[in-house]
Amino acid sequence: MKRIIAVIFVILCLCGCDMKRIRTESSIKEYETDFSTVYAETVKFSGMKNSELEKNINAQIQQSIDSDLVAFDSKAQECKDNLQMGNKCVMEIGWEETYNKNDFISVVEEKYIYTGGARGTTVHIPVNIDVSGEKEVKLADLFADDGYVSTLNRMINEEMEKHSEEYKDLWAKPEIKQEHQTDFYIQDDDLVIFFQPYDLSYYARGFVEFRLDLEDLSGYMKEEYRRLID
Repeated sequence: MKRIIAVIFVILCLCGCDMKRIRTESSIKEYETDFSTVYAETVKFSGMKNSELEKNINAQIQQSIDSDLVAFDSKAQECKDNLQMGNKCVMEIGWEETYNKNDFISVVEEKYIYTGGARGTTVHIPVNIDVSGEKEVKLADLFADDGYVSTLNRMINEEMEKHSEEYKDLWAKPEIKQEHQTDFYIQDDDLVIFFQPYDLSYYARGFVEFRLDLEDLSGYMKEEYRRLID
């Protein structure tokens, strides 16, 4: 029997004096069984002009979290007999808002799962929303043509040369591929491109990130996304 510990609603970001900011609210669900613990935060948007877009994105996020919980509970049930004494299966889901202005939102889901063995797994899942354009945005959407891939790869290589000590432990050369279309977010004045743990280095190294100045990218971006540069 699950023991429901708490359901908490927290306002992450209020529009305050900046009426262009979208409100983001989170609900937190925590529960524990004899062999598992769960902490799952779900983010919800409000204040978008397009209520249908808002509804669809919120539903998509909620459905994804619900699906993750069902899958984890099933996996934890399967793995309970293989856990070392005192260990439990663990799922932790949290969100960070990295950008919320100029009619654009970036939030990043961090999901950690442990079901036995030496270590668990952690992934980042960003959601990037063009509020005025009324759509979720992929990496290619930000740029005027396909040449952006070589531009980003060049800038990433320059960052590696500039900060060689930080990136010395990579076992593979970072390269933007089709599967990286959602592996980015906006923060401050940067486009942050990241690679998941194990993509380029050992797990303990964590996420490999490259912060690229939006001002340096402005000449390659679509005009409507140059508004991200303050």
